[in-house]
Amino acid sequence: MTATADKLLAGLKKQFGDDAKIGMASDLQDSRSFESSGSLALDFALGNGGWPTNRVVEIAGGEHVGKSTLAMLTVRTFLLAQPDRCAVYLDLEHKIDMTWAAQMIGEELMDRIVLMQPLHIESASDMYVSAVSTGTVCIAVLDSIGGAPSMQAVNKSAEIGVMGGNAIGVGRFARLAASHSNVFNCLTIGVNQVREDMAGLHRTIRPGGMAWKHAVTQSVVLKRGQGKVHDKINGEDVQVGQEIKGKVIKNGCAPPGRTASWWFFNIPTDRYAFGIDTMDEIVRLSLLTNVIERKGAWYFHPALPDGKIQSKDRLQDTIRDDDSLFATLRSEVMARLGDVADQVAPISDPDTDIPDEPSAGYGNVFKEAADE
Repeated sequence: MTATADKLLAGLKKQFGDDAKIGMASDLQDSRSFESSGSLALDFALGNGGWPTNRVVEIAGGEHVGKSTLAMLTVRTFLLAQPDRCAVYLDLEHKIDMTWAAQMIGEELMDRIVLMQPLHIESASDMYVSAVSTGTVCIAVLDSIGGAPSMQAVNKSAEIGVMGGNAIGVGRFARLAASHSNVFNCLTIGVNQVREDMAGLHRTIRPGGMAWKHAVTQSVVLKRGQGKVHDKINGEDVQVGQEIKGKVIKNGCAPPGRTASWWFFNIPTDRYAFGIDTMDEIVRLSLLTNVIERKGAWYFHPALPDGKIQSKDRLQDTIRDDDSLFATLRSEVMARLGDVADQVAPISDPDTDIPDEPSAGYGNVFKEAADE
């Protein structure tokens, strides 16, 4: 740094303090990092192994496709990666079930999550700014954009107050979130809905207005796939799992357009995990990339006990009980996914809808699992 630049930087920091992110470009250019979303396939589709730690992102989709579940799994990965920081969950729809949330995030992490239930988006914005500006928050979730009531509707008659109220309020939140996420190194997730395209043009219509779409660095739209899993509950055949497809329709960190698939289980059973079955996912991706070699009922990898193990169930149990083994497999799988990119997360026009038909390769495992 030259003497002139040093003098300029010192003066600016003295004048504006810590409220603005001020520094030499050479020191700031590598400040962005990434953490897992909770799904390996989605991590690959996002382009850098997960979500950016200091940006605003969006998880959108229809009802019951696992939007909040994906957000909560991301909360878990961020809290585990940053043990000295906490999370904020802004429940604008006043629907969160804390028992369910604890299943997703983990009971041991719940005392590091601040739950807020504001009455409207303007109050949510003030709460968000107050919490994130402390620097102790590594992730904040706003649930949801489309369900956010506006103070205009609260304080005025419905006829006067509703028009444009959501977009105006969300727009203010978006502008604040974009700056606060970067300055205080906090991932901000906006859970959003997908509306019907009444024009029939198959566009992805999301509430929030243009300010929200501009603030978002990455946007993933979730949709149900064709794969379904059933299990016996009290003697009755019940659907417990569903294939979910997530398409990256906007990506400021890598090329957009990739569509990843994963299992989402909404009913816990002895056989299947609740939420995203990460154990099943890492086994299938390990086999697809040849990180784990399979010969009949035997699975081979140097990090396994004796280098091998018999049966898929025992393999999953071993991975579940050994964090270092999971980390090793995840690292090796992520390094090789580029070789099978068209099978794991094929890329297409980000403006087109998610195809209903299953994709080749990895997509076919959803049919295979449903037939097991």
